[in-house]
Amino acid sequence: MTGHEIRSKYLEFFRSKGHKVASSDSLVPKDDPTVLFTTAGMQQFKPQFMGHITDFTRATSSQKCLRTDDLSEVGVTDFHHTMFEMLGNFSFGDYFKREAITWGWEFLTTVMNIPADRLWVSVHKDDDEAYGIWLKEIKIPADRVVKLGDKSNFWPSNARLNGPNGPCGPCSEIFFDWGKDVGCKKPTCDPDCSCGRFCEVWNLVFTQYNRKDGGVLEPLPAKNIDTGMGLERLTAVMQGKRNNFESDLFQPIFQAVEKAVAAEGATITLREKRVVTDHIRAVTFGLADGVPPSNEGRGYVMRRLIVDMTNIMIQAGIKKPLVHGIVATVVAVMKGPYPDLIEKEKDITTLVKRVEESVIKLNGEKVPEFIEELERVKPEADALGALMFHYRDTYGLPMNLIQAKTGEKFNADLLKEALGVCDRLMEEQKERSRAGSKMQGDVFLAGDVDVKGLFKTVFLGYEQPSADVTVVAVFVDGKKVTEAKEGDLASVILDQTPFYAEQGGQAADTGFLKGKAGTFEVKDTQKTSDVVVHRGVVKGVLKTGDVVKASIDGERRMAIMRNHTATHLLQAAMRQILGDHVKQQGSSVDETRLRFDFTHPKAVTKEEIEWIEDTVNAFVRRCDPVVKKVMTIEEAKQSGALAFFAEKYGETVRVVSISEYSKEFCGGTHIDVTGQIGMVRIVTEGAVAQGIRRIEAVTGTGAVELMRAREKQLEKAALILKATPEELVVRVEAQTRKMKELQKEIATLGFDAIRHSILEVINSAEKVNGVPFVAALFKNVDMDTLRQVSDLVKQKCPTVVALLAATSDEDGALIIAISDDLVKKGLKAGEIIKKITPLFGGSGGGRPNMAQAGCKEPAKLSSVFDQAKKLVKESMGV
Repeated sequence: MTGHEIRSKYLEFFRSKGHKVASSDSLVPKDDPTVLFTTAGMQQFKPQFMGHITDFTRATSSQKCLRTDDLSEVGVTDFHHTMFEMLGNFSFGDYFKREAITWGWEFLTTVMNIPADRLWVSVHKDDDEAYGIWLKEIKIPADRVVKLGDKSNFWPSNARLNGPNGPCGPCSEIFFDWGKDVGCKKPTCDPDCSCGRFCEVWNLVFTQYNRKDGGVLEPLPAKNIDTGMGLERLTAVMQGKRNNFESDLFQPIFQAVEKAVAAEGATITLREKRVVTDHIRAVTFGLADGVPPSNEGRGYVMRRLIVDMTNIMIQAGIKKPLVHGIVATVVAVMKGPYPDLIEKEKDITTLVKRVEESVIKLNGEKVPEFIEELERVKPEADALGALMFHYRDTYGLPMNLIQAKTGEKFNADLLKEALGVCDRLMEEQKERSRAGSKMQGDVFLAGDVDVKGLFKTVFLGYEQPSADVTVVAVFVDGKKVTEAKEGDLASVILDQTPFYAEQGGQAADTGFLKGKAGTFEVKDTQKTSDVVVHRGVVKGVLKTGDVVKASIDGERRMAIMRNHTATHLLQAAMRQILGDHVKQQGSSVDETRLRFDFTHPKAVTKEEIEWIEDTVNAFVRRCDPVVKKVMTIEEAKQSGALAFFAEKYGETVRVVSISEYSKEFCGGTHIDVTGQIGMVRIVTEGAVAQGIRRIEAVTGTGAVELMRAREKQLEKAALILKATPEELVVRVEAQTRKMKELQKEIATLGFDAIRHSILEVINSAEKVNGVPFVAALFKNVDMDTLRQVSDLVKQKCPTVVALLAATSDEDGALIIAISDDLVKKGLKAGEIIKKITPLFGGSGGGRPNMAQAGCKEPAKLSSVFDQAKKLVKESMGV
């Protein structure tokens, strides 16, 4: 039975039990700040778990999950993965333990045909109800039921003792027994043993308590079921494979890795093959769900995975991008259940390849740099360990290479201590990653507000800027109250609202709620699980049950809508001008400006920016209607509407269309005709991540204000130069030519002024191992003059090492010059200058016979000049 067949059979089984089959949510959880990635099947059902009434109380899914807390275990154990699918069935106040246990047993023993005597179970030691169901109704022998404590059989683990507060409960796990000949072979071996004999297949969580401060467990009025079963583990069990990587979900990818490496005449270890197989799956799905590689947050995880795969190849002697070629195999294996991968394959492959190229280039640059840093670092464990960590974490250099190069320089005892420091820093970094990967705290809180049991807020804001609404809940300091008084910072829930909550990159509405006894100024609007939370300040009194007039700030909303619609026009124009590869990667719109992130492999030229801006403004002048229509997701896809693929869409979607050139999925608010935008001016364009560019722009009154500000600056500059704005360019060019001529004259005078003193310095130069060493520090001399001095020194001394420095009020400069005969003997100016620049915070480099550096702290350069002289002399053999 294939993995895909198992997934289908699971979903169909629970469909037959009255469950709604839900498609997998994105790996990027929407409106959920508690995690970086989707880590469990229950996350998309948080509204239902919180008591929001929907059209179903039972659901089942196969959910894509990504966890980073066990990256070091990938490829080591039989079952750890970065990205995996979690099969789950859920009940929201419907059925409970009896059905969950009975159906779980039925699926495994009847549908999967797993022999009953190969299955063991565990229950919480205090859960007599579950224990009784297993023994009396399932009739599993008592010696195959293990009672365990809070660490193993309570969710969250140890929640009673350590928290967090919120829904929790005991769980029951089902294990597959590989047989007595596997593992420790002890007669007492059971599922609590970690020897490998038992494989955990399914976890049934019985959410029946609400934990409160002090570990108090309060029974929930509506009990829920949350189960999770790793598809990869079940597939391995069904195919008789003790290691997940040997199942059909991984083998084609694993074999593609082997083939690609072998084609380069290289070899990698079994663990490394499994790591690449695992990571390329995770990266393919992560990028498909809109997480481009970057240096922070989710993007950092994607980049880290690609870096690690690339480093494996580099260490194997492969110096060209290779990993990106395996994306096609991942897509081929997974396109059945995830057809969206097909259209995204090319973009994913391109992004992976760009990171590979960057890592290969960086490796070539940073390994020599690391070796040089080892020469300069203090021979202390803390400093050395921090340096090792920095090059591992920041640049992704492989740890075995870092350790080897460090071991060549320092003794084994110091290396061991430094590795301890590096490991500690790495563990701290992993803890930060784990904190982002795991569900945090009270996962059912909206900031400081507990929205459990509250109904979905009806949104009126597409059509109505104001409405008479009812206050259904008020919170002050996170506590639910019946009324909020003068000056209170409160959170207010309404039965319906014209206020748009911050989402999809669009800023939240602000405005007022006005009642008979008071006014509430809405300063922010947020949304969680379909409940809209209005945050602000009370003037007077606001009570639960009050009927109030809810009014948004209409002028501000109009400015936001101008910017939002303009992002649609921008995307349409860029796809016309730059190509169809341009796809939205994120956006942010508020009343002041818009920001639009998009896929593009290189900087957009000035000419292209002007062309895009002209095209957008042509769309604006056409005054085309902006049409909003709700349709099924299939109708929307067939209509050609563009979707932002990091978003999760429901069965029906809102499509915003503008003439024949723009059609996008969008739930935001928009103007009625493009002419209402007035004007669009692009302000900046730049890179934000590998293959991702960003444009910022202003519209309407913002565009007018920008133009006026620039006009004022132009007029001010013209006034200073005593010219009209029309004459300004000619006048500036003339002034620039004059300044260059004066600078040239000054430099000539400066060089003439120090020529004689330099001759004296040359004549009195110190001899180092028989070689003249010329060292001089000048004031108010620029780099060009310093180069002339360097040439003069080398002209007067055929064999010489020169250290020349100069300072001015604003900066400092330094040159090291070495005659060609000494270069042939091994002296290199570029290497020497890299030892000196850390003394004064400068930066520089150069050729073996001449190198230069600059700094913005001239006083510091002057103070360390004697130290610099000493370093040069040491390099000369003193």
